[in-house]
Amino acid sequence: MNSNLSRTAAAPVASASLLRTTAISALGGVFEFYDFVIFAVFAPHIGATFFPDETGSTGATLKAFAVFAVGYLARPIGGILWAHVGDRRGRAYVFSHTVLGMAASTLLIGLLPGYATLGLMAPVLLVALRLLQGMALGGEIPSSLCWLSEHAGQRRRGLVTATLLAGVNSGMLLGQGVALAIERAFGSEEALDWAWRLAFLFGSVVGVVAYFVRRHVGETAEFTRLHAAGGVERLPLKTLIRQAPRQVVAGWCMCALHAWVVAALYLALPSYLVQVLKIPLARAESIALVSASMGSVLYICAGWLGDRFGARRVCVVLCIAVMLAAIPGYALMEEVGPGAAVALGALAGSFIGAYLGLLPAMFVPAVRVSGLAVAYDGAFAVVGGLGPLVMLSAAARFGWWGPAALLALAAGVALVGLLLVGERPRAGEMAMGGLEPPT
Repeated sequence: MNSNLSRTAAAPVASASLLRTTAISALGGVFEFYDFVIFAVFAPHIGATFFPDETGSTGATLKAFAVFAVGYLARPIGGILWAHVGDRRGRAYVFSHTVLGMAASTLLIGLLPGYATLGLMAPVLLVALRLLQGMALGGEIPSSLCWLSEHAGQRRRGLVTATLLAGVNSGMLLGQGVALAIERAFGSEEALDWAWRLAFLFGSVVGVVAYFVRRHVGETAEFTRLHAAGGVERLPLKTLIRQAPRQVVAGWCMCALHAWVVAALYLALPSYLVQVLKIPLARAESIALVSASMGSVLYICAGWLGDRFGARRVCVVLCIAVMLAAIPGYALMEEVGPGAAVALGALAGSFIGAYLGLLPAMFVPAVRVSGLAVAYDGAFAVVGGLGPLVMLSAAARFGWWGPAALLALAAGVALVGLLLVGERPRAGEMAMGGLEPPT
């Protein structure tokens, strides 16, 4: 009786604390992803600075985008390394230190002399710093998802994890806004010459502030109990692969749809609209910003729906809806215009907000960060990194049919993952506990 009364009395305090931790995590996600994507926003400026033999040419920009892709390839490496720390030392430690790694590498990119000063060493150092950025982001999102979901508990897990990803998504919007402000304040010539560096310096300063805020956050009760009971695994990744392969495959399949939506319906959407629908670039970029903005709002709504009606149930419905809407959605882009692209992005983006509440629950506490890192960062390295190239190549060869079929395929892969989640683990399949009962 007394225990129940104590928990009831503490509920408002817990809610206030959860609101604070969610805000800290989401704001940190804004600036970490901002630091990650401004490289793409300023790719022409970076290309002109570090590849001067082709200054102002398409070749220099393409080389800068190749360096940008290096960050995606580094994400699973960083995710696995940081996940080992998160499963052994604690989620809060990783949660606070990844933002510092991102801030430091972003600052150094902003200060790095160009080819005119350092010669060939300049692009070499640029690639190394981009690798560090990717490794930091690879550890950030899995540890943040784990930290938040364990603080929230089952009843509010979807809402808070969706809020985190809404913050991450908003970092892309912030990068576009800062780029526009620099262009207007200094002009295109000054921005190309040196002012682009201000965006990196701004991101690094805010990242340091985020570190000092995050370093005081507490560890989750779930990990504290695990540590006190001696349940920490010596090699979490080895245990994960040996005892939870089905969970890893299921998580990767769901994350693959997430990665494809971000790559094809957010980041590469302007290129598709220009290439296939012949829309002017400025308008295409505005449409992509609207699509990403709607995604941030819908993440939160879908996360709440997952908590209310069951994350797995909502995700299955959304996957089937995306599969059915993919072909008519792309077809309508040619008939009614790019508004159909925004609507399709909103529908597919809703899946992202809903599945995030399910993903951490698939892995037991001893290997939870490792499971999230392998599934999430692995999917983004493969699907997210190659997604724009594959989608635009398919559009060039097959027209709108190509991207439509690929979106339907990604939704089908996610549905397979959800079906795997729905199966109960066989007796003894995972000695550590297996999946929580799906809702």
